[in-house]
Amino acid sequence: MKASHLALFPFFLVFYEIGTYLSNDMYLPALPDMMQDLSLNSAQAQFTLTMWFIGQAILPLLIGVMSDRLGRRPILLGGGIIYILATVLCAMSHDVNTLLLGRLIEGSMVATMLVPGYAAIHELYEQNEAIKILALMSSISVLAPALGPLFGSVVLLISSWRGIFWVIALWCLIAIFYLWKLMPETQPKEKREPIQLPKLAKSYFSVVTNVPFMSLMLVTGFIFAGWIAWISAGAILIIENFHYSALAFGVIQAALFTVYILGNHLVKYLVDKLGAIRLIRLGLMITLAGGVLVLITSIVFPYTLYPFLAAMLLYSLGSSLCFSPLNRLIIESSNEPMGIRVATFTVFFSGFAAFGSAMAGLFFSGSIASLAYLIAGAIIVSYLIKPFTKIAQTGYHDIQPRNKI
Repeated sequence: MKASHLALFPFFLVFYEIGTYLSNDMYLPALPDMMQDLSLNSAQAQFTLTMWFIGQAILPLLIGVMSDRLGRRPILLGGGIIYILATVLCAMSHDVNTLLLGRLIEGSMVATMLVPGYAAIHELYEQNEAIKILALMSSISVLAPALGPLFGSVVLLISSWRGIFWVIALWCLIAIFYLWKLMPETQPKEKREPIQLPKLAKSYFSVVTNVPFMSLMLVTGFIFAGWIAWISAGAILIIENFHYSALAFGVIQAALFTVYILGNHLVKYLVDKLGAIRLIRLGLMITLAGGVLVLITSIVFPYTLYPFLAAMLLYSLGSSLCFSPLNRLIIESSNEPMGIRVATFTVFFSGFAAFGSAMAGLFFSGSIASLAYLIAGAIIVSYLIKPFTKIAQTGYHDIQPRNKI
């Protein structure tokens, strides 16, 4: 495979990933308009987000098996076409049930990007290089939540919430075209084995009973659930309850994720100096400080937004230092086939996303405090799990890179 193709593949994978995430982030500022157009209440509007995350958690276990058996490329590319069609269905929906169906299919097809796409990344690169690439990809993919609301608010100036989905469909079509040209196949035919259900069940059971894998996964999942609680309720808090414009919400979201991007750039330098474990510990300490301040500011300043947002900036920095090394070390904690490992990771990651979104739908009452309790609670739980990650320090397995494809 050409070296230029190998270098460009991660960028077009993350370009596609941004397109899938924009299907949430771009239409956050359009939620009030969509509520009016489809006669929805606040909980129903938030459920359109939750349905996407539920869909994302449905298929990864099957996709992992299929990508090990059929290869990474056909699963990613085929799923991409279905994703585009589901996005078009969302754009053309005129009732909530059709929209929810489209959102469910969209979410379920995200696994066809995450599982084979990230399996290929882990198979192509060794540990520190992979962590740096994952950090770079994360700093790029976070442009979706960082700029998506701002981009969506601009689209709303010339179109409606339906126009947002048309833009996303075109974005993903471009991404799939270039991935078809550039994506390497990292699962050679000689490594593909027939699907045997007993062996498959044994492999998945081995992963979910792996203490290092699960302890690190729980830390990652609860931090991510806190983020999703913010993403699910933040737009309604700022636009509906504090009466800021959709454009102002986009600017606030951009500021939060700009800090996240800067943190991911720090990972590239800190991972060589500190190593993955110490970098995770540093990130967890900063994340915990942010979570505690989120809670304190919501109690002391219940009617002022900016102290709460300042605490969220600290949370953003800490989580950016954690996610990439946690991602890699979770994957290294098992010797099962790569598709099985990444699929299990994706199921739990998506499950925590659905959990965070559902908790926001159930418990967010419109006040800063109701959202702060959700975010701070998730972060504190993740930090309490931290001592168990010491078990994982001796549990990592080498992944042999295949970057000579």
